[in-house]
Amino acid sequence: MPDGYASNLGKKVDIERGILHGMKSHDCHVFMEQLLPIAFCGLPENIWKPMAEISLFFKDLCSSTLIVENLVRMAKNIVVISNKLEKILPPGFFDVMEHLPIHLVHEALLGGPVQYRWMYPFERFYRSIGKSKRGIKNKHMVEGCMAQVYLAKERSHFCSYYFDDYVSCLRNRPNRHDVTGNDPAVQSLSIFNQPGKGSKKRTLHKLTEKEKKSAELHVLLNCPEVQPFLE
Repeated sequence: MPDGYASNLGKKVDIERGILHGMKSHDCHVFMEQLLPIAFCGLPENIWKPMAEISLFFKDLCSSTLIVENLVRMAKNIVVISNKLEKILPPGFFDVMEHLPIHLVHEALLGGPVQYRWMYPFERFYRSIGKSKRGIKNKHMVEGCMAQVYLAKERSHFCSYYFDDYVSCLRNRPNRHDVTGNDPAVQSLSIFNQPGKGSKKRTLHKLTEKEKKSAELHVLLNCPEVQPFLE
């Protein structure tokens, strides 16, 4: 998935017990929309198809553009999908939350796209405020300290727009999945800025004299920046 789209869901899986644990609300949202059809694709069609249909329903409901005709059709389809789910899932699974999707379409007709109404932006803001709590110095003025820490973060982020590209900051932080090796914040010879990234924990290794001379020779023979001096 794109960097920042969701948390690392691989860490939420317990293979031995066959469960998902520690998932936040947005993780469940991504799982329902993107991963539910893939997770159950090995099941019989009469079980997999309702799962895929409910996933597609939420995906259409949370789209940035809503069409009234499509919402009217979805209001009819969700009743049929709920009936299909009741045939394949035990009765104890169903409570008021499982019947809520029937009313979500009517809510979308009244309120418009859900992106302007859901809680994810506010949850991210509260998470930022929670980090600000750790920067509190004056316990007597907690709220004031939190506000000052938050404003300091805003000022530093605003100033980062005037930094040169090679200055490493939050704004130009490389993508977590980026393996191109072209990091503008790293000023080094081209031979040291190659595609790829480490896959294991970083370790230290002291070069012997022979290894050091071999590395220096490799740089001299393979670095384009050095070729004019060799010629």
